[in-house]
Amino acid sequence: MKFSVAYLVLVAFTFLSLTPAGVSLAELRADDGFELDELDLGLEEDESEDSEEEEEEEDEKPAKSAKKNKDADEEDSEEESEEDSEEEEAEKSESEPEDEEDDDKPAPAAKNKKSEPDEEETYAAKGKKIAAFYFFADSHTAKSVSHVTAETAVQLEKSTEYDYVGTEAAVFASTSSAKSLLKGINKKIDEGKQLYADLNPEDAVEKFLAALKDFESNLDKLSDMKLLSDIIFYVAASYKLMDEDKKAASYFADYITLNPDAQPDASLFASEVISAFKEVKNRRKSTAKGSVKINCKTEGALVFIDGRIAGMTPVTLRGIAEGKHYYRIHKNGYGDAGGVVSVRADKTASISGNIKKSEEIPSSFRDAEKTMISDFGGASMLTKAVDMARDFSLDNVLVVQAKIGSDERLTYKGYMIDRKLNKYKKSEAVFDAPEKGAAASSVSLQQFNRALIEDPYEFKPISDAMMEELDMIVSDKAPDAKDDDKASAEKKPVYKEWWLWTIVGVVVAGGLVGGHFLCKEYCGGNGKSDGATLDINFQ
Repeated sequence: MKFSVAYLVLVAFTFLSLTPAGVSLAELRADDGFELDELDLGLEEDESEDSEEEEEEEDEKPAKSAKKNKDADEEDSEEESEEDSEEEEAEKSESEPEDEEDDDKPAPAAKNKKSEPDEEETYAAKGKKIAAFYFFADSHTAKSVSHVTAETAVQLEKSTEYDYVGTEAAVFASTSSAKSLLKGINKKIDEGKQLYADLNPEDAVEKFLAALKDFESNLDKLSDMKLLSDIIFYVAASYKLMDEDKKAASYFADYITLNPDAQPDASLFASEVISAFKEVKNRRKSTAKGSVKINCKTEGALVFIDGRIAGMTPVTLRGIAEGKHYYRIHKNGYGDAGGVVSVRADKTASISGNIKKSEEIPSSFRDAEKTMISDFGGASMLTKAVDMARDFSLDNVLVVQAKIGSDERLTYKGYMIDRKLNKYKKSEAVFDAPEKGAAASSVSLQQFNRALIEDPYEFKPISDAMMEELDMIVSDKAPDAKDDDKASAEKKPVYKEWWLWTIVGVVVAGGLVGGHFLCKEYCGGNGKSDGATLDINFQ
């Protein structure tokens, strides 16, 4: 019995004595594919930090309490002093006459100070201020489906929630010289209206024509078509009062082109002016049509005809009424091109309106645009759009991308970013691109535009996009499942490794030999034992 106990103790002691030399359980586990160090989540560190914060809060409580009492005392004393000062001022005001008040005396700073708004109002928006960006995968896509993207712009223009055209004109089209131009034009308009009200149409028409000339000469900087149409109507009305009916009819026709559904205010104009206007409007319904071809080196620029989105470069517009029309070519980050074009029946008028990048656009705009192209739909694009919207005091940013695949089907993607909510939503559709002139009737395009522009739901935090990208990065770095199976199949279990059984054999042999000699020493002395003996011979 003693021999058995001694034998087991020696075997265990020998095995444990060998493990620190490089055969620890942690290392055996590591060889099986587990790295224990990587599982350290820093919980101990967090717990220690939390305990330190709790101790700091406990230490700060007495100080905060004392400070609170001190502040309360100071507030009470301030209220008493304010009441005393108010009484003194009341007595002083009673003793002094009211007409001797010092108007030039500055008011107290607290009363003069105004709370600064979160953002600077640059213009009176009719809805949410929004900027839109349209990108094409290549030149072939731009030439083939620019009318599809233009339809999205048209639907955004029609939206009652957003002031799209107003934002584009005020934020991206206006230049530093536009304000001074408008100031001079408005001055001439006011002078002309006064002369018109004084029944002096001869002098009034000169002021209106001067204002009209200034406006038409700067259509690349000015985009307020309502102001332009008001000038034209006053020119027509002045000519009518001067009995120059032919000139009056011509300007009435131009006015109707800009405002097809407009009805002049009968309280401001004489009945003869209203009658002449209605007569021209009735004739205008049967006006012949022509075409306009717009050539521009920059693809994807919006084309405005008479203040309304008509297409996107490159484009040929058909069914344009005969007569004078005002055009503007616009793209964010570029200076606008604008002018006047005359359309003749069954003829095609050509416009070459090349635009150049504007030097007045801040660098934040350029950075955001580059990110929209390089990381379309990514978290960095969304955050850059938010930053740009903040710089330009915008509420929303719309980003659309069009791409024609090898199967000639259009992949159409769009993102609507809400700056104030710091959220976004997206819409995507794959469909056969409609023919030019039929984009408005495309069901797939209608659903895309409705989901992106009209649907107020489906917004989600931009942080979700960041987490999705992080998950994709982690999944990309993780080995493929097939590779895992192959690796596990090729990797031998620990118990099949030759070195493990070599160590076990050495341990067992060492224990047997040690036990044998110890047993001789302590269990019987002279080579005699009470139990069986085992002789081991090593070859």
